[in-house]
Amino acid sequence: MNRYETFIIFEADLAEEERKAILERVESLISGDNGLLLVFDEWGSRKLAYPIRKKNQGYYVRADYCATGNAVLSIERILSQDQRILRFMTVRLEADADPETLKAEMAAPEEVPAAVEPEKDVAETKSEPAEMETAAAEDETPSTVETESESVDKE
Repeated sequence: MNRYETFIIFEADLAEEERKAILERVESLISGDNGLLLVFDEWGSRKLAYPIRKKNQGYYVRADYCATGNAVLSIERILSQDQRILRFMTVRLEADADPETLKAEMAAPEEVPAAVEPEKDVAETKSEPAEMETAAAEDETPSTVETESESVDKE
């Protein structure tokens, strides 16, 4: 079983009930062939890169799933016959994907990044007196840097 991703662009003015009916049909085709639907990611209405059938807006949906090649052919046949769909594209993400592993990955909670230290107030950062800062700067020895004239003399 392979992992696929299908992008579907619906007409922007299509009713939500009609869009949901098409997506349910796609889901039934995936699950009917012992596939696994991972996610329907609805991106919403966006401007198209170029007009399609004299339309400038489209409703984007991304489907991520594991299925066999027969299920993908069935999905593409249904999508190509429906006039309410402007465009679609299917891409194979992974060959021989394990649906059980993908289920476990989807069920596992995402890692939470480590807490960021809150910013300190400006008053707290200026706790050293100005004299101490200048004295520390004077104690530093300058690094040896060749000037342009010295490097010319060496040649």
